[in-house]
Amino acid sequence: MSKHDLRRKQGHEDRESVKRTARRILLDLDGTRATATLYDEFAPKTCEAAWDILPVTGRAIHANWSGREIMLHLEGEKILRLPQEMKVRSNFVTEGDITYFYRASQMSRGKQLAYSAQFQRELSEFAIFYGSPAGEGLSAYDPARTPYKQGVHVLNKFATIDRPIPEEFRLKCETLRHEGLKPLTVSRYSEG
Repeated sequence: MSKHDLRRKQGHEDRESVKRTARRILLDLDGTRATATLYDEFAPKTCEAAWDILPVTGRAIHANWSGREIMLHLEGEKILRLPQEMKVRSNFVTEGDITYFYRASQMSRGKQLAYSAQFQRELSEFAIFYGSPAGEGLSAYDPARTPYKQGVHVLNKFATIDRPIPEEFRLKCETLRHEGLKPLTVSRYSEG
């Protein structure tokens, strides 16, 4: 089994092993929408903290090293400093996963001189993996995104995009690679 197939299988098993809740969020990327379901039983503190700060609006950026991932940096009063909650056997992310990521200030990822100022500050963000391969590329096994020291790095899966992921949403995410930042709002979602 290839690494990609193993990651996909483990991600699917992780999602299937938790009960889904009725709480959902809406992702609005420059007018294109997708919904996601929170994993309250899987990461209750992360889900509650994320729910409490909604709505969050900012400029989404495409990850350079993580495959098909967009990120929304949390700033000001929206910054979250949460404990590690991940109770799965791996850090693997798959298509549709939404994670909360935290990195303490002064935790640089090597010699990325163009970004050195960014890596000196505290980072709190939502990472949205919109397509396959998710979490691949140079950061697939990147220690900077691996939770290993409490309070220094935190990576919690807390939601998944509802299936099927809208193709329009995927395409809009992909445009960030070439067109740059786009407005993204994450808000509470209720049908009706």
